[in-house]
Amino acid sequence: MNRINIEIGQLEKAVSALISHPRLVRRDYWIAQVENLLEERGILASDRQRLDTLLDLLSKIPAHRFATASNDELVSSLETVY
Repeated sequence: MNRINIEIGQLEKAVSALISHPRLVRRDYWIAQVENLLEERGILASDRQRLDTLLDLLSKIPAHRFATASNDELVSSLETVY
């Protein structure tokens, strides 16, 4: 379960950092990453709570503020700035 704990920690850091720049966040990607971990067998209740919190955080910002496939050109140009 240490692997899952490490992956959750990495997701928490990434989502926390990117949430302040929602145009750079590919929302579907991050939601899929969290949901994949939630499907792991034997996940601890505390880990499940952390993942649920990340999903909640991602859902609080309106979808139109996130990057999508249609605005990847904008995202690429912004990524070169950062």
